[in-house]
Amino acid sequence: MMISLIIPAYNEEKTIGTIVKKAKRYVDEVIVVDDGSHDKTYEIALKYGAKVIRHNRNMGYIQALRTGFKASSGDIIVTMDADGQHNPEDIPRLLHPLLRGNADLVLGVRDKLTLSEKIITLLTNFRVKISDASTGFRALKREIALKMKIKGLCTCGTFVLEAMKLGAKVSEVKINVNPRKHGRSRVKKRHIIQILIVLKELL
Repeated sequence: MMISLIIPAYNEEKTIGTIVKKAKRYVDEVIVVDDGSHDKTYEIALKYGAKVIRHNRNMGYIQALRTGFKASSGDIIVTMDADGQHNPEDIPRLLHPLLRGNADLVLGVRDKLTLSEKIITLLTNFRVKISDASTGFRALKREIALKMKIKGLCTCGTFVLEAMKLGAKVSEVKINVNPRKHGRSRVKKRHIIQILIVLKELL
């Protein structure tokens, strides 16, 4: 089976090269979606051998995922963040349940969640029992990915709920998470609205 890795990236020149270099050991293609960066993310990702798709302006994480899904060739698609928190060495563990035919979507579960992430995970558990509904490190079958509309301000909760509605069998594995190497997460501020979106999906 061919494995594609999609990395949405926005101003991640400090980490993208290392991530692409390490990830190429475990997948058949690495696709970096440069979401309107103002730094050298595009040039560095290209230098390290990624296929790079560039948005002319910042369109957000969800649109970057959609772009990556459409551009990918793999039977299985892995997504991970570009900020250095996810370890490419964990990719084989994510792939294992899929390659054995035991799952359609595998979530990489982190040890520590923020309060808003815990609330979103708690709500998501009304439909599907998982430990981390906000993880950006996941692997899924191509046929599921291409059917997804991906609703909300981020993928927290809504990604796994939509996959489940499409018939995906969901599994999870533990992953190791590094501290964010620079800047602050751009997602957490949106969680108040995202909680309401998840509630709407549940209703």
